[in-house]
Amino acid sequence: MANTSPNLKPADARSAYRRGIANGILFFIGVAFADPITVLPTFVARLTDSEVAIGLISALGISGWLMPQLFAASYLRSRPYKRPLYVQAAFLRGFSLLLTIPLVWLLARDRPAVALLVFLLGYALYSFAGGASGPAFLDIVAKTIPPNRIGAFFGHRQFWGGLGAIGCGFLIRLILSAEALAFPAGYCLLFALALISSAPAWVLFASIHEPPGKVEPAQPLLRFLRSTPAIVRSHRDFRLLLISRILAGSAGIALPFYIIYCRKVLAVPEADVGTYLSIQMAGTVALIPLWAYLNDRRGPRSLLIATTALGLAVPSLALLATFFAASPAVARVLFGAVFLPLAAIGGGGLIGSTNYLFAIAPEERRAVYIGIQNTMFATTAFLPLLGGLLVALTSFRVLFLLAAALGLVGLIATIVLPNRRAEGAA
Repeated sequence: MANTSPNLKPADARSAYRRGIANGILFFIGVAFADPITVLPTFVARLTDSEVAIGLISALGISGWLMPQLFAASYLRSRPYKRPLYVQAAFLRGFSLLLTIPLVWLLARDRPAVALLVFLLGYALYSFAGGASGPAFLDIVAKTIPPNRIGAFFGHRQFWGGLGAIGCGFLIRLILSAEALAFPAGYCLLFALALISSAPAWVLFASIHEPPGKVEPAQPLLRFLRSTPAIVRSHRDFRLLLISRILAGSAGIALPFYIIYCRKVLAVPEADVGTYLSIQMAGTVALIPLWAYLNDRRGPRSLLIATTALGLAVPSLALLATFFAASPAVARVLFGAVFLPLAAIGGGGLIGSTNYLFAIAPEERRAVYIGIQNTMFATTAFLPLLGGLLVALTSFRVLFLLAAALGLVGLIATIVLPNRRAEGAA
């Protein structure tokens, strides 16, 4: 199935490719300043000792991005242009950051519980607005980027964005270690830098020329929601993709607790959050060329298998590191290996699952398929809450063991996926 619109002029396609990559680079840099794997869990840990609250950060980030997408897909299915929803969501994301930063500045030192609530509400709005824009973003990509360039498109976004984010890690280290930026000033500056980087990214993507797409008749939301199980049941490849992504994503139960283990057990200084972020982004830069090659030359199934295998390796290495807690230097080296592929796993999984979905979904239902996939994947979003409870009741070692077991099941489910590729792919 060809993805690009026949109404798109070659000049507009080239412009969309360039602007989409620039959008990704700036957005990656913006996300790095408020990274949900390193920066945000460390920030929340300054406001509370609750492991469940730390797990809530990951839950809000994942569920916020995923849960609204089915509702957004219902809204978009009868609209030939998806960009208006993207623009509205971008405005809400910027507004949430503008509102949250000064309130955290005023409240974090003297009223940490209130500051935590404000931050969680602001982050929830930011995440859910981003999730609402997800189907619009991906549908515009599908209409403007040729199938044989999807892997390279996402690869360039993540490669160059990852290079920028490596520099962000060093800057984060400087900010969090600066005496003049005592808590919460350093974190507020990081969140402000996230907004400064993200705003032009949103403007760039919104400026892409979007051709009209195929549509389906409008349908009441409840009737649409009732119809989604039939879509899943009737499409075997789609059903298998959903199962594999949900099982593979379950390994994320431990995601926000790798940095917390480093801080609490290995006594890693707070400023080293930036170092781990740089390591994480260096892994993205190193692996993205491989992701693009696997997706474009071997097909998205090969890419999904590779990222899921790495997803199994991460908690396995963390589990191994717990046996070296008495030798912090060794454990810190092992955790360097833990953080190295973390961002690349998510990026590779996005490239693989997106291109696999583009290959199997009818054009007029593409936004619907995207919405179903991402909303169902949201079932994994609240697992970090369970992870926090598990740490509180047992230990980090038990959590990492469970994450490794879930990763193994996810790898098996991914291996059984049939090989599918979009028409026009190399």
